[in-house]
Amino acid sequence: MKEIEDGGAKPGSEQPPVAAGESSKRWPRRRLLRWALGLVPAAAGGGWAAFEWLSGREGRARWNADGDPWADPQLREAAWLCFANHQGAYWTLDRLLQSPTSRNAPARLLRACLAMERGWPDMVRHNLAWPEVRDTLEARLLLELSERRPRSPDWRHAFFEAWDALGRPDFSKSSLLPEPLKDSRALPFLHEDQQPLDESQRLPMVTVAPEQEESTLLEWGLAQVRASASVPLLMALRERLLLLETRTPARQRLLPTVEERLGQLAGPVPRTLQLALRSFLAGSPPEAHLGRRDLEALEKLVTLEWKQPSSEHFFREIRERFEGVLLLPGHHAWLLASWAQGVSLGRELLRRARASAEHLSEDERRWMGRLLWEVGARLREQHSRVELETGLRLQMYGSELTQHMPTRMDSIGLWVELGQWEEALKRAAWKRWPLASLQEESCEPRARDEHAWLKAFAGKGELP
Repeated sequence: MKEIEDGGAKPGSEQPPVAAGESSKRWPRRRLLRWALGLVPAAAGGGWAAFEWLSGREGRARWNADGDPWADPQLREAAWLCFANHQGAYWTLDRLLQSPTSRNAPARLLRACLAMERGWPDMVRHNLAWPEVRDTLEARLLLELSERRPRSPDWRHAFFEAWDALGRPDFSKSSLLPEPLKDSRALPFLHEDQQPLDESQRLPMVTVAPEQEESTLLEWGLAQVRASASVPLLMALRERLLLLETRTPARQRLLPTVEERLGQLAGPVPRTLQLALRSFLAGSPPEAHLGRRDLEALEKLVTLEWKQPSSEHFFREIRERFEGVLLLPGHHAWLLASWAQGVSLGRELLRRARASAEHLSEDERRWMGRLLWEVGARLREQHSRVELETGLRLQMYGSELTQHMPTRMDSIGLWVELGQWEEALKRAAWKRWPLASLQEESCEPRARDEHAWLKAFAGKGELP
């Protein structure tokens, strides 16, 4: 893995020099996580330690045949460093812009974003005055944002008002903006001089990066899982492990223990549909058919609320644990809150239902359709996009089985509307603007009510 080279300011560079002794190195991610967990001592000397393992595009060439600057791994790395407001972004962009004749427009835009993050309006204007970016819509939005930010109570409203003032331009196909900071992407850059984690921080940190293959970590993880009493944290780890390849050591060793512990916490009478559905689906292969007894069992569960606590409550709890550990505590708390929603259970139920339909009588199919609709209704009571999407999928298939047109049209209509909300957010390219404060600030209102967040971009309400 390539190291980030730090050093003093170069002639003409646009950041303050680094003090002596502050140059840093990138540790291998496995050793870094082990150190953060307190399993190995920190290296002598201060400085930041950073790692990233998820890059959007592969390739070694600086420019591809089409002249795409994003084919350059250095530019992609600079974007992730900007998303995290990491000091290493300055030096990476310096290398890309060191030539006086450089016309790397995305790098220049990233420079302007860094300057805006630091509150340097003159440097924002300086970077956006270069010919390669000067007349672009992206530059116009950043200039508008730079003017509005000091007068606005927060970043998100300043950005939204700037985008609105420009006529809500479409940035979905922008070649200047990086790939989006997706809700499934971890960028666990650690704070400078991070101390070993305390007990409350360890299991959340491993949930962010469970693919560590050190035997010590896996043994420690097993003990932590067995001792945990947090259903949402265990559910988040369960969902995260399911994203790994089947033969990944962490999945093979941790997932059975996570399932066992969730079963213990659920008890004989689960309090939520999420826990009840996990027990209902456990022990059967994905292709197993649902029969009359299964439908009778499911009938007793569908009135339960989907989960407890709320996504917002769990988000705040995890963000507090990540504070001072990760440079993006809100983003990573949002990841765990999203995984804790446990929507893979809804998808698994839908697969089982589809595989079972032709083996049931007409009355049983209608019965199953009504139960799917009810499970979908419990998911629709939540406030996240993925829960709403999963609930609608269950309801659309359920109404197909019941052949009840009013409910079918209701679910299809909301499905179409959800797509419109998402398209509006893509036009604003919200997740592609590498402004760490803007991204971090959006996490809590999204955890509170992501539906309201999405609808605001579609012109259906106020931005929360």
